[in-house]
Amino acid sequence: MFKNKKNILSYFISGVIMMVFIVPILTLAVDPPSPGELNPPAKDVSMNIKIENPFKKDTIKGLIETIVNDILIPIGGVVAVLMIMWAGFLYVTARGDPGQIKKAHDALLWAVIGAAILLGAWVISKAIGATIDQLKA
Repeated sequence: MFKNKKNILSYFISGVIMMVFIVPILTLAVDPPSPGELNPPAKDVSMNIKIENPFKKDTIKGLIETIVNDILIPIGGVVAVLMIMWAGFLYVTARGDPGQIKKAHDALLWAVIGAAILLGAWVISKAIGATIDQLKA
């Protein structure tokens, strides 16, 4: 079915690049101004800009929780699911070839191991947070 995997990969990468650059442009479209607002009168505009700390708390526990819960788990979870889907795709396209089935099996094995490591990082971060809480008391 797919004899040239490099060709499929190039189409996939091209599609991702187009989505990254085209979709934001389309979402920035706004309604045109009404005829009376073509040249609106100048207004005195003052803005208060507040930059918040992205790590929510100024503690080591807050830093660890933010990195694991807001960065590693969402990105790693998506990557793990995509890798499991890729392994399934490899199984389907193997068509009984023992070498390709072995390759698909290895891809699935490493995807599950990666998901387990991700889960382990989450458990360790919770344990470190609980230890820090106990040391405070």
